[in-house]
Amino acid sequence: MEPMLDLDVPSGEEVPRRRFGVSQLAVAVLVAMTAAAVGTHLVEDRRRQIGEQATVSLTTLVARAGSGGSDGRTMTIEGSVAVANSGPLPVAVDEVRGDAGGLTFLSTSTATVRPGVDYVLVTITADCAQGFTDPGQAVLKVRTADGQTRVTSSMMIVQGTPWATSHEQICRPVSRAGP
Repeated sequence: MEPMLDLDVPSGEEVPRRRFGVSQLAVAVLVAMTAAAVGTHLVEDRRRQIGEQATVSLTTLVARAGSGGSDGRTMTIEGSVAVANSGPLPVAVDEVRGDAGGLTFLSTSTATVRPGVDYVLVTITADCAQGFTDPGQAVLKVRTADGQTRVTSSMMIVQGTPWATSHEQICRPVSRAGP
C-alpha cells in the first residue's frame, strides 16, 4: 500500500498563509466608498465657494441729494446712490456711473458693500432745459471676493426722488415780477 499524501498539509517548512476573508474585503470596500464620498463633498464644497466668490447681485437706488447749483443751463449736485448687495459675500464697488435720459451721474468715492446696503457718493449733472426719462440705468464696476473685476448694471427710478426734486428746484425758471 502506498502512502497517501495529504495536499492540505505542507511538507517540510510551514509557510504562513494570508487569507483575504469576506470581512476584510467588506472593510476595504467601505473605506474606498468613504474616501470617494469625502472627496466628492470637498470638490462640491470648493465649487460652491468659487461660485459664491464670483456672485454679483446688486441693486441701486437714488439716495440723497446734497448741495449744488446751476449755470442756467446745467445743474450739478452732489448726492449718493444706495447699493444693496443681496449676494453672500462683500463686493468692492470701484465705480458707479449712469444716466436717466438728460441726467448723468458718476461716483466720487468707492465702497465695500457687505451683504446689506451701503452708499456711494456721486456727482449728478442734468440739462435744465430738458427733463429726464425713467427708468435710468446704473453701471457698476466691482471687484468680487475672488479678486476679479466685473461690470454689472441695475435699473433705477429717478422720478420722485431727491435728485428729481433738486432738479426741479435748481432748474425752475426764475419768475420776474413785472411793473
